[in-house]
Amino acid sequence: MMGIGMEILFLGLPGTAWLESEAAIQLLRLQPYHFLVTDCRLSIRTQGQPSGNTSYEVCVEIANRTDVFRRIGHCILDSAEAAIRCAFNKAVRFLETVATREDG
Repeated sequence: MMGIGMEILFLGLPGTAWLESEAAIQLLRLQPYHFLVTDCRLSIRTQGQPSGNTSYEVCVEIANRTDVFRRIGHCILDSAEAAIRCAFNKAVRFLETVATREDG
């Protein structure tokens, strides 16, 4: 069994080992759905707010066996780590639903 690959795009911020580690940990949560997912793209983008604070927009996209990417997780939060976890939570819920339909 091959694992799911992941590409991480940092937009407006430098990549850090901390964020890459968090993303890798979250990617492990998709492994039970390897039969649905061949590849994963994670984008992390900073967004300045009128208040001067920074928020982080995180998107998780997956590719299926036909290599068509689809966004399945999206969150905007004040913490990059929390936004990554939130986006992967949504991705896992989506894949659980799809897997349940395919089993039925």
